[in-house]
Amino acid sequence: MKLQFKHVYLATIALLAIGCSKEAEEINDSEILEAPIEMRANTTNFYTPPSRTVLANKVNLVTDYGVNNSDTNDDSEKLNKAIKDQASSGGVVIIPKGKYYFNKIRMRSNVHLQIEKETVIYPTKGLAPARNHRIFDFASKTETKIENASITGKGGKFIVDLRGNTSKNLIVADVGNVDNFKIANFSIKDEKTVFASILISFTDNAGNAWPHNGIIENINQTNAHTGYGLIQAYAADNILFNNLKCTGGVTLRLETDNLAMKAANKGGVRDIFATKIANTSGLTPVMFSPHFMENGKVTIDGVTSIGCAYAVRVEHGFIEIFDKENRASGDAFKSYIEGILGAGSVSELYKRNNGRTWAVRIANDFSEIAYNHPNNAVNGIKPGKFMNSTVKNVKVVYKNTGAKLKHLFLPYLPCSERSKVCKPGPTGFEYNGPSLGVSIDNTKRDNSLGNYNVNVSTSSVQGFPNNYILNVKYNTAKVCNQNIGTITSCN
Repeated sequence: MKLQFKHVYLATIALLAIGCSKEAEEINDSEILEAPIEMRANTTNFYTPPSRTVLANKVNLVTDYGVNNSDTNDDSEKLNKAIKDQASSGGVVIIPKGKYYFNKIRMRSNVHLQIEKETVIYPTKGLAPARNHRIFDFASKTETKIENASITGKGGKFIVDLRGNTSKNLIVADVGNVDNFKIANFSIKDEKTVFASILISFTDNAGNAWPHNGIIENINQTNAHTGYGLIQAYAADNILFNNLKCTGGVTLRLETDNLAMKAANKGGVRDIFATKIANTSGLTPVMFSPHFMENGKVTIDGVTSIGCAYAVRVEHGFIEIFDKENRASGDAFKSYIEGILGAGSVSELYKRNNGRTWAVRIANDFSEIAYNHPNNAVNGIKPGKFMNSTVKNVKVVYKNTGAKLKHLFLPYLPCSERSKVCKPGPTGFEYNGPSLGVSIDNTKRDNSLGNYNVNVSTSSVQGFPNNYILNVKYNTAKVCNQNIGTITSCN
């Protein structure tokens, strides 16, 4: 009965979406319209709140565990103890207003963190630069499954400040083998750290060991890295993403490229619903990229893009091949693959595994050839897809600078506009320039390998010059083939 009701609910809310009445540039937190009654009444389809008994069992991190919330000491051990103590019977850990330094906080079943408004959480000082660091960990690796856990701001948003740490490899919350969870009500101050701040992760445990039944909502992030952003979902079932905003990067990245999923032949995302997803001066608010995973349906209602490259980016499922011989030259590996599949079969050459291994992406038109080829150096990898999905009520505002642009986008920008594009420094892999349009969709929108259908509909498109291509398709003709090597660095 619950599953049947959920599908009726999703259909109902799609028909009753509420639009914004103001210009997108003027939207702020206090002006965002409240979710429709149907959505507020049925959030239990995604998350069941704790009982009154659990909520009544409270401890205070400062008064009960002796944490000094005004110094710079590492408070992780005491918070982990408080969580462990509450896990035995279920309860709440109150984190009162102040500043705290955390790392490797292990969430446990039936424990709920309530962090008071304007509290500031920092990663522990002096973290090793070359290692990955998780502030909050929902069973992301080998821990046993946890159930009924949450981290929420109490009375308003708290702050997670990632700036100024010795490591850029920072993850705010890694959500792994967990069922029934909620993460809500905070702001992230970033400085282009090199992960999405919230990972919806696959864990290679027995069964479907990844997030099920959860809500992630009312979170905003500033100064995100173009290659990352706020959310990346690798594996998930029945998740609601609501009221998420990001400056830079990608707000909701549905990019299912975890190599462990490839080896295990399981994972991916299904029954994903999102509303009020926004991005300013970034790559895109919403991105679909299945890589090699067969994913389920995604329903998104309400996307706002202000000064981004596109509002929605849809990538073809593709075959990626790693160089098992670890050649010193990437060109040598590219030539090897094209010697098997033919000239033009490699669309991109790049490094993977933190720059240790060459990899190539097979051009979409060669997917069938590669998948069915007798040479086991290239065959057997099936490009992924999503089930037919919907993104509606998309609002797009053009800005003539500040958008983050991939080099593959630039041929769709008129040559007369190239003077607006610059490269942000010698280490920047993206370009800075004008908004390009509403959507870029590299799929054929059919059932061939790697292809699928995402229906995108707009409610408002503002300010674009008349000669821009607002919706780029897989067969859209390029309008400018100028050499990108002539693009100068930004001031």
